[in-house]
Amino acid sequence: MRRYKSTILILLFLAIFIPREAFSQPLNPLISFSVESCNLDEALEKLFAEYELNVVFSKAELSHVRIESYTCSYKSVEEVLTDLLRGTGFGFRKVGKQYVIRKDLPAPPENNNPQQEVTVAPPQPVVTEPPVVYKRDTVVNRTADTIRIIDSVTTIRTVMRYDTVVEVKHEVEHDTVYTVKYKGLAFPWPSFKDNGWFITPAVTLSSMKIVSNNSMTEQSIALIPVSAYSAGMDVGYKYQRLGVGMSLSYKSIKYSFSFDQCFTEGDYYVNDTLDTYYVVHPSGDTTYQYILDSTYIPLTTTDFSWQDVNRVDYLSLGLFASIDFLKFNYFRMFAKAGITTDFAVSCSGSYITNEAPYHERITMNQVESVRLTYFGGLGMGFKAGNHFEIVPEVRYRQMSGSPYRSGFPMDMKLSYWDFRLGLSYYF
Repeated sequence: MRRYKSTILILLFLAIFIPREAFSQPLNPLISFSVESCNLDEALEKLFAEYELNVVFSKAELSHVRIESYTCSYKSVEEVLTDLLRGTGFGFRKVGKQYVIRKDLPAPPENNNPQQEVTVAPPQPVVTEPPVVYKRDTVVNRTADTIRIIDSVTTIRTVMRYDTVVEVKHEVEHDTVYTVKYKGLAFPWPSFKDNGWFITPAVTLSSMKIVSNNSMTEQSIALIPVSAYSAGMDVGYKYQRLGVGMSLSYKSIKYSFSFDQCFTEGDYYVNDTLDTYYVVHPSGDTTYQYILDSTYIPLTTTDFSWQDVNRVDYLSLGLFASIDFLKFNYFRMFAKAGITTDFAVSCSGSYITNEAPYHERITMNQVESVRLTYFGGLGMGFKAGNHFEIVPEVRYRQMSGSPYRSGFPMDMKLSYWDFRLGLSYYF
């Protein structure tokens, strides 16, 4: 009984003389903690796993913060958190039984007055990321020449509240309206180089016209154009609207040569002397007498026809000039004129004669070795790329003189309508 009485007296003494606040103060245990080099969120998770300390933090932020290895013995939780957060730009504050980790948050001040409650101001929303704008949809209303465009735009801000939860708030703004004056259909044409040195390979198909005068024979000749074409290359320089250059090309002309004629011979008499005698007169004169006979030559008719394809090939060197009279960003029209010197390189075919067999082969000695050709026409240029241009042209071309030399049985004049297609490249 004495032992129980002593115990009760001691407890009453403590209850009377020891202050009441001493029992209400929270315990701050000392802990030992160690962690290898890792991310800050992993270190705090290990602290919670070992001592069941409630630590509130944003894993998305702390997962990017790297800390060195750390070891301590018999330190308070505040000291351990202070050591772990040192130099990271983050701080902590104790709210109730939780430790809230925030950026640039200083450690809590020491409370010297136990009776005064520590009041923590509610944390303000902090925008942790810049606004992100997403275009949701577009509505287009077109009336006459005005386009009215309505865009729905969503602005998202992520707001973090650092107390015991993380709240994500979405702020949405809609209907941004603006009016655009409709200026017609437009194409996003790339930048194009259309000045400076250029080269243009091209092919030409021609519609040929032949005017012939058969001055040396009486036969009827038919000359029908078969084909006329050329292939070559232009090299020149263009500045603003004016272009000049020279050309080198190979030209070939073909035409069908034919005639059909009926030749007749005979239908007349031929006199023949059968015998001759003479008479001597008394005066001494002598008179000769002839005994004649006539032979009938019958009429002979010969029908003759001949057909061949004549061809003359030229190597041409020319000069030209052009000017743009209509020009846009991607299209132009121009006028072009020039002169070429044509050098004959080969020939083949036939021509007619007045004696059997009434035709002979044409030789290079009968072809004019050099001829001049004048041309003029219109063309267009379509942009096909940064340096390329498609160039179709229509030209009229006239050869000066006949392709054959004087004395040739056929006197010819040649003219052409050219349809030319080229591809220009500007350097």
